[in-house]
Amino acid sequence: METIRHGETCTLKMNGKSVEAVVDQFIFETALDVVVNKSVKLKLKWNGRCFEGRSAGMDIYSDGPAITKTKTGIRG
Repeated sequence: METIRHGETCTLKMNGKSVEAVVDQFIFETALDVVVNKSVKLKLKWNGRCFEGRSAGMDIYSDGPAITKTKTGIRG
């Protein structure tokens, strides 16, 4: 059995700046919801290479949170 876990934060890239955001909801290679500065919630969608979205006329990109995969054997 394989377990997938993700980190609590990720980096967003917008207009040449990098911003740290808290991961609210993460669905592997489908969708990513983040919260910036405890007030702005952004929804990003997977485009095949990275997560992308638009807000306030800005294009926002992210590679997503750090992902760790652990494989367990029969005995746990």
